[in-house]
Amino acid sequence: MSSILAQPPYITLIILFISLSMSFASSFINSRFMPKEHRQKVKDLQRKISALSKEKKENMKQAKSTGDKKLLKKAQKQEKQLLQLQSQSLSLSSKQFRVLPITMGVFFVVWLLLTGSILGFKLFESPFIGPDPVAFLPWFGGVMQLNLFYWYLICSFFFGTIFSRIFGLTGGTD
Repeated sequence: MSSILAQPPYITLIILFISLSMSFASSFINSRFMPKEHRQKVKDLQRKISALSKEKKENMKQAKSTGDKKLLKKAQKQEKQLLQLQSQSLSLSSKQFRVLPITMGVFFVVWLLLTGSILGFKLFESPFIGPDPVAFLPWFGGVMQLNLFYWYLICSFFFGTIFSRIFGLTGGTD
């Protein structure tokens, strides 16, 4: 029981707050570098891809079951259209990666401050890192103990998803 209380409880909250701040900053930076019109184009293109993919699958399934050669040709044309649309979507989406070096740089600085090490080089001792868990989650048949990395990862996924939706960075349906 002593290991459960080894890390002070405020460390859990500090890491939660840092994760929240990093997710907010990352989403904010992405939203500023990728204008709303551009995000709308990507979203519209993804909708077209989804609809065309569904139609192509249905046509392909029906063509195979009935042996309809016209429908099979149509499905093959749709496959080509689908590849073109996916290529366009990838091209538009890749513009989001322009800010990756900025967000990664900020992440490495924050991670250095949290852990005292970067890329395997220990620079100083950190109160946030150690063998003791920093957070506890209810789990099947007990409690899951989380170290700094897993707690930060869970918080980042959670807040990243929320802020991406708030800033309109993800393709959620309207």
